[in-house]
Amino acid sequence: MAAEPTPAPAAEAPVFGGWRNLQTEAGYQPAQRNLAFAMLPQAATRGDRFAILDREGKRTVCCLQVASESLGVAALREQYHLPQAGVTDLSNGRSPARPYLPHVYAMQRVDELADYGFADVAGAYSDLGGLLLPDAAALSADGTEVRVGEGHYRLQFHRQPLADDDGALDRYTLQVLPAGDPVVVEVPFGTY
Repeated sequence: MAAEPTPAPAAEAPVFGGWRNLQTEAGYQPAQRNLAFAMLPQAATRGDRFAILDREGKRTVCCLQVASESLGVAALREQYHLPQAGVTDLSNGRSPARPYLPHVYAMQRVDELADYGFADVAGAYSDLGGLLLPDAAALSADGTEVRVGEGHYRLQFHRQPLADDDGALDRYTLQVLPAGDPVVVEVPFGTY
């Protein structure tokens, strides 16, 4: 009796998310700066690695590595002592139509990102957060396409001011090429 052929497992879709660089709330001692957090559309495992997009430098930089379990509001306030505006940013609570409810993780800078210097360009804030990509992602020279394995995505960026000039909402849209459903990632930057 011949064995039935088993279909090959479908390739997992790459995970894109957002990240923020935050600090403890004013007055908390000891003050901590450069605390990196990921906002992912699905659960992650400690040790998972992601590259970040340096928009101004038009390149990806590896890596942020998951360094915690999924964090809720209480942990962000009590364990990391983040200001409420930072907690709201991480939960994307400012967007009325957020594309997903983020899973939030503390992240550790490793490899090239551990001592990476962002360009000091007026109006730029890639060092404060942005798009997270799979660790093997590559960006085209002009910064408009992302390649992940065999997949190609057109990358679009839009910054929308928040109400009352209370910061901005950065929206990254990754359109599968040649056609497919887009992936949308929002990264809010509230004013503290």
